[in-house]
Amino acid sequence: MLEESVEGFVARWRAHAARGTAFARLEGSPLLEVALGETVVQLFERTGPYDAPAGPVRLVVHGVATRWSLDGSEGPSLAALGPARLRISGRVVERDADVVVVDAGVPVVVGLMPADDGPSLPEAGDWITCETLAPAQAFVIREPVRRAVASPDDQV
Repeated sequence: MLEESVEGFVARWRAHAARGTAFARLEGSPLLEVALGETVVQLFERTGPYDAPAGPVRLVVHGVATRWSLDGSEGPSLAALGPARLRISGRVVERDADVVVVDAGVPVVVGLMPADDGPSLPEAGDWITCETLAPAQAFVIREPVRRAVASPDDQV
C-alpha cells in the first residue's frame, strides 16, 4: 500500500513538493496541466475539489513504476509520455520502503512495484530511469490564505 489517505500522503511527502505553474482547466476536472521546469505534464489531481487556481502552485508529483533501470546516463529529466504518464530519470534523494523520491530536475515521488526478475530497489544516491503507469498524480499543497485585517474605517 502506497498511501493510507490523501492527507497522510501529503503530510509524509510535503517536503518534496515541486513548484510549478498550473494552467486553466474545466471546472471540476481532475486533470491538472502544469509546467514543471521546462516540461508541461498532465496529472490526475488527488486533492479535490479540483479547484487549484491557474498560476503558481506547489504539488507533490507521484507516479508508480513496475520497471526501472539503475542508470543515470541521461542525467536528470522529466518528460510527458502522454496524458498522466511520465518518463523520469534522476538521482534518488530518499527511499522509504518501496517509495523513492527522484530528483528529475523537480522532485517526483515514485512508488516502485518490483517484479521478481527486475532490478533491486534503488538506494539514496543511486540513479534511476523509469516510466510511470497512468495516471501519474498531483497532490496540490494548499497554502493558508492570509486575509488582510480591515481597518476600522472600512467597517463603517
